[in-house]
Amino acid sequence: MIMKDWINIKNDQERNLMIRRAQTARIIIICSYCIMGLQWSFISVLPIFGVTMRLTPNITDPGRIPMPLQSHYIYDITKRPQYELTFISQAVYVAIGMMAYTGVDNFLSLVVFHICGQLNILENRIQHLDKYKNYPKMLKRCIEKHIRLLRAIDIIEDTYNGILLSLFIYFAILFAFYGFRIISLFDEGNDMSITHLIYFISTIINIFTHMCLYCVLGEILVAQCNKVYYAAYSNKWYIMDPKIAGDLLLLMTRGSKQICLTVGKMSPVTMATFCSLVKTSVGYISVLHTTRR
Repeated sequence: MIMKDWINIKNDQERNLMIRRAQTARIIIICSYCIMGLQWSFISVLPIFGVTMRLTPNITDPGRIPMPLQSHYIYDITKRPQYELTFISQAVYVAIGMMAYTGVDNFLSLVVFHICGQLNILENRIQHLDKYKNYPKMLKRCIEKHIRLLRAIDIIEDTYNGILLSLFIYFAILFAFYGFRIISLFDEGNDMSITHLIYFISTIINIFTHMCLYCVLGEILVAQCNKVYYAAYSNKWYIMDPKIAGDLLLLMTRGSKQICLTVGKMSPVTMATFCSLVKTSVGYISVLHTTRR
């Protein structure tokens, strides 16, 4: 679909619009991988210098350089080359896991920004229908394009609603525990090293940013779909030929329905949902803090 849309671009204005959308998605992808690269260096590189991000020791630690991840080993890793191979394998697995986790987010951002670019092009065409010589044919193409984009959004929704549900639950729990950890640092005094504190803060920012990204993408998608609806409504459909007005009415009727990504088919993925999620997590932090006292 993406390749076909780029091939069917009609003029430089549409091409520049799509390039801007693609560049925005590219910036998000680069930033995501940079954050994950920083996290990976904390987990996999610093242990080489004897600095581990783990807060508790493991009984299977060899005593020299700690492993990136805590685990129970079925073989003796204190010997060589078992130790080196285990360390390298863990570093590789962590990198693969981070790329897979970030790749899901980046693919969603890429597809959503592409669809938003196509919706923006559709909006411009609908707003200037009267400038086309054969505008009934152009209107028909716009309706077909709108239906195709809505089907693409439905496919994304069906693919990601379960993933988003699990991620929202994961974020709520993890954010609550991290928030509780921050409060504990202030209550008991900061016994963390600077390296641990930087890693801790970067982890919170990483989780918060990725979850916020989902909601921002959902918000952008909703806003762009609404713009298409208002573009159709802004036409003088009431003085058009009844047949053409009927076609435009179909587009307005379909555009009036809310189109958005959802969390498990239950709640729309918007910034309002994100704020509610953060509010819920803060409530859990308060409960944990009160229970500890």
